[in-house]
Amino acid sequence: MPIDTRQIQAIVFDAYGTLLDVSSIDAYLINTFGEDKATEIAKHWRQKQLEYTWLRSLMHQYVDFYTLTEHALLYALKATDTAAETSIIRDTMSQYYHLKVYDDVSPTLARLSEKYKLAILSNANPSLLEKATAYNNIDPYLSEILSADILGQYKPAPSVYQLAEKAFQLESKEILFISSNTWDIAGASAYGLQTCWLKNRQNGLLEELGQQVNLEINTLNELTLVLG
Repeated sequence: MPIDTRQIQAIVFDAYGTLLDVSSIDAYLINTFGEDKATEIAKHWRQKQLEYTWLRSLMHQYVDFYTLTEHALLYALKATDTAAETSIIRDTMSQYYHLKVYDDVSPTLARLSEKYKLAILSNANPSLLEKATAYNNIDPYLSEILSADILGQYKPAPSVYQLAEKAFQLESKEILFISSNTWDIAGASAYGLQTCWLKNRQNGLLEELGQQVNLEINTLNELTLVLG
């Protein structure tokens, strides 16, 4: 089903991989662990970070996203046979407060905020999101920063996407959800939000879960052409 732009009153963005570039931490990893180790650490870290959100949800053993991310880092270090002192682990974790946004983020948010209410909806706990958005000076464009942490569960649980409806007091069809993560698009579509897949970030494929995306774009700049 094509996007219905006439009904959209709010636009909600995923954070990691959509607005915030997780690979911007790679320079720190290379400087700290060396290039070869850094590549392997980053691969394991990101994979386990995502897997742990699903595993903990299925096991009903929630921990906040910061803690989960640290556990994923510890796994990555173990998987790559990398020794790291506690101070290095803490410093590595702190890089999540300083992730950079993609180049197309700030100008697009500035333009869209003139017409629409904007929000982030993320698995990350509020402190991670608030510090990262402030670091990149995009917080003035956001009406809400919505975190799954308030529910004690992670996307793609339907209740997490419902946070956007409650925050804006809008119906699902009046909200456009944007993510580069195909599993996230599937979850938001299943819940009933209009969805936009930002496909150039990861160059993946849409999931075969029976859901349809309403709009596909290569860069966020294209949103201003579609939505005005």
